Amino acid sequence: MRSPLRHALRSLSLHTKLMVALVILVALVAGTSAFVLVEHSRERRLAELEERATRIAELFSRSLAQPLWNVDRGAIDNQLAALAPNPEVAQFTVTAVGYGIVSNVKGDQRVDPDDRVVRVKAIEYDPPGDAPREKIGEIRVVLTKAVARQAISGARRTILAMTALVVAALYAATFLLLKRMVRGPINRLEEMVDRISDGDLDARCAVESGDELGRLATRVNAMADRLRLSTESLRESERKYRGIVENSLEGIFLLDRSGRLDEANPAMAELLGYGAATDLITTAISEPGKGPFSPLQIGALFDILSVQGEIAGLEMQLKRLDGKTIWVQLNGRGLDGNDGRPRCLEGLLTDVTARRHALENLRRHRDQLELEVSERKRTEGELLASRERLQQLSVHLEAIREEERKRIAMEIHDELGQLLTALKMDLSLLKMQLAADSPAMHKAEEMRELLEKTIKIVRNVVSHLRPAALNFGLASALEWLAEDFSRHTQIACHFHREGPEPRLADARATAIFRIVQESLTNVARHANASRVDVTLANGQAGIELIVSDNGRGFDMVAARAGYSYGLQGMAERARSIDAQLQIETEPDSGSVVRLSVQDDSVTAH
Repeated sequence: MRSPLRHALRSLSLHTKLMVALVILVALVAGTSAFVLVEHSRERRLAELEERATRIAELFSRSLAQPLWNVDRGAIDNQLAALAPNPEVAQFTVTAVGYGIVSNVKGDQRVDPDDRVVRVKAIEYDPPGDAPREKIGEIRVVLTKAVARQAISGARRTILAMTALVVAALYAATFLLLKRMVRGPINRLEEMVDRISDGDLDARCAVESGDELGRLATRVNAMADRLRLSTESLRESERKYRGIVENSLEGIFLLDRSGRLDEANPAMAELLGYGAATDLITTAISEPGKGPFSPLQIGALFDILSVQGEIAGLEMQLKRLDGKTIWVQLNGRGLDGNDGRPRCLEGLLTDVTARRHALENLRRHRDQLELEVSERKRTEGELLASRERLQQLSVHLEAIREEERKRIAMEIHDELGQLLTALKMDLSLLKMQLAADSPAMHKAEEMRELLEKTIKIVRNVVSHLRPAALNFGLASALEWLAEDFSRHTQIACHFHREGPEPRLADARATAIFRIVQESLTNVARHANASRVDVTLANGQAGIELIVSDNGRGFDMVAARAGYSYGLQGMAERARSIDAQLQIETEPDSGSVVRLSVQDDSVTAH
């Protein structure tokens, strides 16, 4: 039921729809207004009828008091008969107390029990004097609603007739106005839109007013202008696209699932050995087996599109028309069909045959280079092993040298020192036997001085071979070294200790002492300094030894390039005790030698 009605409404014109809507709206408004007016008139007339019945009952209750008291039936009948001819009167009944009905007058109307208005009013007599009022009867007034209903029906017909007349006049006026003000401009707009849709982009709508239709005509004109610009831009874009496709150095194609080429550019044809793109497309259509892509390749390509939606950097082999095999790189995307599956492949082909050959050459060179690198690593491993063995040998030799120095120092101290001491004692005894101021006494004194110098030289040799202060700890040895350095070089050397005395193995303490000794030797030879500070700091992380001077510094790069054996020896000694050696220096800014030994190698006491 709804579908035919909806179809019928869709087939109507705008003018007809507006008129139908107007008729329905006016009919609803007019019908509602007429209904309200008729109901209001009916309520008003019924209310007036009820008020009239009430007034008649009150009037008879006062005028019939005296006749009813005297039981004057004639007077009562005369009063009732005076109002009985009224068409609204159905019945007047007077009842006396103790007597029953005294008078009953009926009108000409037959009254339906549900279509009447009844009022009952007591009749009271007011005797002269101070006696109270006394009820002597009652008056019953019955009026019919038929007359009022007839009047209401007439008024309803009149209102409906006027409403219909107004609706007809309004419909006619609205029809003419809509036809002139809406239908005409809309027809002209339709004509212009049809011309624009047919390709006449220069057609324009006449703007006849400033209302909605005028604004719509303005928008249609603006739409036509933008459409014309868009069409020109689209044509220009198509021209540029066609130029790019035709002049591209890479093959551009459109391939469907059956292996047919719908599009191909000249670069694609040249890549596959065809004279023109049309020859390539024709061959792919007429001879599917001779197309550029095999059925297996086509299936694989569309499988990738179904999973990924695009193909990026896929390298594959194709056969040219002359049978030669080439390598190409394919990039493309899928164009979906109505079923959501890729319908066509829009792709781009690039010839990578030369690059492929170059990659193969690079792979061969890479394999050869890997062999050479492997051989070089093996050689470096052997060199590292040899270097490690040399370093171990160097550490062993250094330990042997230190042990030998210690042994020689002890032998010189124990044997030569004892001999020199015995000789000194004998010389003292000999002097006691000689006369004073004798030549022999002078000779003995010269021998004593020579002996003292020899003992001093022996002590210096022993101290340099193995400082005796090392037997009392590293701090004591470094303090002695600083004092000895100041005494021999006339350069102020100050020793500072921070923290407790570190407890080190003899080899470690000796190595640290030799590093400081070599640092002070370098200062004396090259720094031209006036002050040197040696600081021994013992903390929770280990010990740190710093030798700093205010000399002229040196260039580390040049020193290492010149194979400075002093620096190399210091570094080798530091490595042998697992210490970190850092040298900070710049020309004309002094130098700092910093040696750090971790806490796992140091204990304090």
